[in-house]
Amino acid sequence: MKILVVHPHLNLVGGSEILTKILVYEFVSQGNEVVIVTKGRREDLFPDHSKIRFEYIKELPELYRLSMLKMTTSKIMNLFYTLDSVIESHNPEVALVMIQEPIYAVLIKFSRPSLGTALYIHYPFEEELTPENLPRFIEMYRFPNLYGALYKVADLHMTNSNYTAKALHKHFGIESNVVYPAVDWEYFENEPDIHEERENTIVSVGRFVPQKRHDVLIKLFAEKVKPLYKDAKLIIVGIRDVRYEEYYERVKKLSQEIEDVELIDRPLTPKEMISLYRSAKIYAHLRIGEHFGMAPVEAMSQGAIPVVPRQSGLAELITQGRNGFVFENDEEITQYIIKTLSMGKEEMARVRKYCIRTAWYFNPDRFAKEVLSYLRLLVPE
Repeated sequence: MKILVVHPHLNLVGGSEILTKILVYEFVSQGNEVVIVTKGRREDLFPDHSKIRFEYIKELPELYRLSMLKMTTSKIMNLFYTLDSVIESHNPEVALVMIQEPIYAVLIKFSRPSLGTALYIHYPFEEELTPENLPRFIEMYRFPNLYGALYKVADLHMTNSNYTAKALHKHFGIESNVVYPAVDWEYFENEPDIHEERENTIVSVGRFVPQKRHDVLIKLFAEKVKPLYKDAKLIIVGIRDVRYEEYYERVKKLSQEIEDVELIDRPLTPKEMISLYRSAKIYAHLRIGEHFGMAPVEAMSQGAIPVVPRQSGLAELITQGRNGFVFENDEEITQYIIKTLSMGKEEMARVRKYCIRTAWYFNPDRFAKEVLSYLRLLVPE
């Protein structure tokens, strides 16, 4: 099958970019061809491949600089020109938009109405959108102000969790197919020893945006955990977001003021992440309403025990006390962190074993096959 995959910013490093990388290389390993439309790519994440063709959004002369509406119009013109050209040149059998941008489905339908088009929806709203940062979204070929009116244009909707599926149905009346994401094969190559001794280390991973609540985690660590476990360490890994530089600076300052808090503000390779997760007893994720997240699965694959919010897609992974903990409020966060740090060796090994078993479900082969099974429904016989 020849698949058109659209993602506007593969030059960044985030959950949707990594997931797109996992999917397209798994597609070609299973005998498919892929044409990718994007504004840019990181060649370390997306190396050249004989079965993958990269096509870049063609920037027409910027004629509209006077207003937000005209800037949006200009960007959409660029997209239509690019997609129309790519569809004409490559003649794909089906199209998959790897981010919740239904405008791409609309433009694909304008170009070729018969081309089956699917959306992979991470969450049906852009929770980080503000009036101030909307221009930044549009510069990145993202149009969150157009979501709701256009979702139904796509032929098929896939969502990354039941949490997301419920939101899509509640607000837009759209049924979707839940396809849980995947993590890289590297996380499954060498299974960790569930009985190994680890230091009292807590890890958290996420972009430096206020919704991730790194600042709350640091304060809870300092006030509730550190007094009980003098040797405890907290390691926070993330990348800066140009829309939230003030928040990043605040978190950085907090981390410098509190003993045994380390901030890593650069992308780490899977090998580096695996080493980090294997050093930790606990993976803590504080974002309330997180639709899903691959970092908790990566951590579980290496035997780090997750503590995640009940109000999230992440909670769908967890059987309370068996392979991690879900919390209702900030008090329960520290309660479960302390409970985990105080576990005996056998209980720790038992929980780690179920963490690793849970993570195995989120492998690239399962993910790609599920997505392909839905895409085939859109290809005429």
